[in-house]
Amino acid sequence: MPANILQRVYQSLGLIGDQTPRDLAMPPQRNPPSPLPTFIQFIRSRLSLLNQPPKADDIAAAFVQRLELSLERLDSQLSSCTWFTLVAGRQEWLDTGIDMAAGESVTVMGDGRLYLSRPLDVAIGPSFGLWYRIVDRGGAGLINKVPTDGAAISAEQGGRLQLITAVPGEFGDPQGGFDASIAKLPTSGQFSVAVLRWHTDIENALTAAAAADVDLFGPILARFKNPVRPPKGWHYLWRLGASEIYHADDNGLCCTTHADGGILQYPLDMRLSSDLVFNWQWCVDALPSKLAEHIQPTHDYLSIAIEFDNGLDLTYMWSSTLDVDTIFQCPLPWWDKRETHWVLRNDSADLGHWLSESRNIQADYLRAIGGPLPEKVVGVWLIANSAFQRGEGHCRYRQIALESNSGIESIHK
Repeated sequence: MPANILQRVYQSLGLIGDQTPRDLAMPPQRNPPSPLPTFIQFIRSRLSLLNQPPKADDIAAAFVQRLELSLERLDSQLSSCTWFTLVAGRQEWLDTGIDMAAGESVTVMGDGRLYLSRPLDVAIGPSFGLWYRIVDRGGAGLINKVPTDGAAISAEQGGRLQLITAVPGEFGDPQGGFDASIAKLPTSGQFSVAVLRWHTDIENALTAAAAADVDLFGPILARFKNPVRPPKGWHYLWRLGASEIYHADDNGLCCTTHADGGILQYPLDMRLSSDLVFNWQWCVDALPSKLAEHIQPTHDYLSIAIEFDNGLDLTYMWSSTLDVDTIFQCPLPWWDKRETHWVLRNDSADLGHWLSESRNIQADYLRAIGGPLPEKVVGVWLIANSAFQRGEGHCRYRQIALESNSGIESIHK
């Protein structure tokens, strides 16, 4: 049933209005297709890999060999190179023994795979699974994800560098603790990680390193000189870590995802009323999955979401194959209790074109999530995931706003 018709039905029953009861218990209208056909399609798509899946230790060994050859030409710039092997599935931070002074920068580089399914090559690389924190003498330090396979990281305040492998979403708090109640995805494999310290300042060091091996160090230098930062007012959700997926330019708020993922958040504080409407335009140029996105191994997608003060979110997505108005719960652990997906678009003919959307948030909440209504909208999210199948997604957003009789909150023009 279309959202506007559903809203009129609720209004006729006295369920939506200025005096909407917040404890209204309405059952959600979920309608996901059976997961089995998609899983079979996924298996077929990976058959070519069954006899020759890449091995994490082989990938890591090739990286070690190449980096060490490059470093032989950098004796005058390199102070030290310390190697670490980080094994999947260990929920313990590795103490590198490296103390960083306030303001000091080092280069962290890694390669390898964390496998969720080794035979089917469902795996993530360091850009999505390598984390670090700089812990002060009191044991305090916030987690950060290395946003690419190699990056310069800096210590705002001095402390001990620690490393870990983890699937984003496994942490229980921003300090890197683990919560036993959060289901853990089984993983295998490893990363080989190098921490490089330099004699000279890091820009000069990376310039020399890029001259020695442009493929290894050129991207790190380019990102150090011109960092990809989130647009003003937005920040990355700590559970998935910072990345370089989003940036703003004359074409809108742009997203590029490849074998990674991230959630960009814009904080709000708006009462959820019956007339609150969510408006935006988006232009999706490429989707990261060719298969239906409602099962774990194919859950690569692009979406825009509304976050509520009860900890739940409703995310509007493009799908490669799911029917429009398919509503389903996120298939990933922890998120399955918090995130609901609503397919708004699926026509490949619309790719590359700007399209306008307008949604009544309260009506959509009642249809997709149900239960007691939250009091407030507390954020807008942009979500991108391409980690599982390691594909590419590209999209742009503009004219993001929330509007009601009380006024307009313009988020991005």
